[in-house]
Amino acid sequence: MLRPSDPRAAILAGGLATRMHGRNKALIEVDGRAILDRQLDALGARFAPGAVVAVVAAGAGDDAAAPFAARGLAVVRDREGGQGPLAGLAAALAWADGALLFALACDMPSVDPRVIALILDRACAAHADLALPVADGRAQPLCACYSARCAPLIERQLAAGQRRASALPDAARAAGLIVEVIEAEELRTVDPDLRSFVNVNSPSDAT
Repeated sequence: MLRPSDPRAAILAGGLATRMHGRNKALIEVDGRAILDRQLDALGARFAPGAVVAVVAAGAGDDAAAPFAARGLAVVRDREGGQGPLAGLAAALAWADGALLFALACDMPSVDPRVIALILDRACAAHADLALPVADGRAQPLCACYSARCAPLIERQLAAGQRRASALPDAARAAGLIVEVIEAEELRTVDPDLRSFVNVNSPSDAT
């Protein structure tokens, strides 16, 4: 049974996937399996049944939601279209109802359960509002943990027209939130090649 204190996870699948010609990235197969199923395997090592949600686009119909629901996931929608991943984060945090949230972009097929565990553990140990890894010099806000205190910040960012997830760490610090950074050296102890942070952005990436 899911407890209020149990962490939640959100697969952010509300993007337009223009470089994929509109294909649902979550269903693209990598090494013979859909990215979604690969991610669910990784998330299942740490999250209780019922603790994972899929966030789809605001205007997504039942057909778009069906593959997620068929796998037993709750499905929520962005409240407004065209707002980028921050809108998905806002919807996911509202669904999480105060619980710690691990957010994962739907186009990351090789996320390692040990990386997920490391991020969650660091978030809890540091009482962080935002715990995010840095791979190849880049912060990874779409493979990161968020506390409920991030929700008002994200709402303000959206209201100001700031849609870049990459701006969240600095905005969180400026708002007085606790930001915990997990550096690449530590990530490599569980994921030596940092494959967890590889994205599928075009059809050639999935081959």
